[in-house]
Amino acid sequence: MPNKSRPPPIRNHLLAALPSEEYRCLLPHLESVPLPFMEVLYEGGEPIRHVYFPDDGLISLLVVMDDGTVREIGVIGNEGMLGVALALGVRTATTRALIQLPGSAMRMKAVALREELGRGGALPNVLRRYAHALFTQVSQSAACVSSHAVDKRLSRWLLMTHDHAPGDVFEMKHEFLAMMLGVTRSVVTRAAGLLQKEKMIRYTRGQVTVLDRSRLEATACECYGVVKAEYARNAHTWRA
Repeated sequence: MPNKSRPPPIRNHLLAALPSEEYRCLLPHLESVPLPFMEVLYEGGEPIRHVYFPDDGLISLLVVMDDGTVREIGVIGNEGMLGVALALGVRTATTRALIQLPGSAMRMKAVALREELGRGGALPNVLRRYAHALFTQVSQSAACVSSHAVDKRLSRWLLMTHDHAPGDVFEMKHEFLAMMLGVTRSVVTRAAGLLQKEKMIRYTRGQVTVLDRSRLEATACECYGVVKAEYARNAHTWRA
């Protein structure tokens, strides 16, 4: 007979990295919330009122230019946290945070997180190390835009999304892909068509199906491997 008192598994990697006593101290401040597709959690320039530890789904970090142009600079899944700037003493969001893949998260008030950070322990170090990994991703993404062909960048971006999707099929619109990659819809159509012709993906009616992940990895630019390796390296040292 199952033990009904057993707590559910911790799906967020940062929360799972905390010693059990510290996690129990956070529990009264954590609430499970849905992450609806395309909902905006943060806008640049606004105060950070809550932080989010995703259990699943994917959050895109977007820079919005004065002319309305939007570009993606990073993504956050269950390996991280939205609002890590608080661990560095910053209280204002600098980017828009948009839910790219629906899911759920553990949400915590910013004031409660600041109080817990003030207690010391493992939490500040875990979040600082994660902040470094996220900075690596953002830096690599910036370099990627000017260094790699669109089909390689598209492959990298599809792999990052696939890493956080519940299966091989996920929703993706042309407009969103163009915004993420910083190109026109026609360029996205050609790049996606090339991957589809090579039978790496199937892209139809706003849905992407990953057919051959190994070939998609071989096509992607080096940035995918660099960022993935950095997260893997840090995951082994969150508490160090």
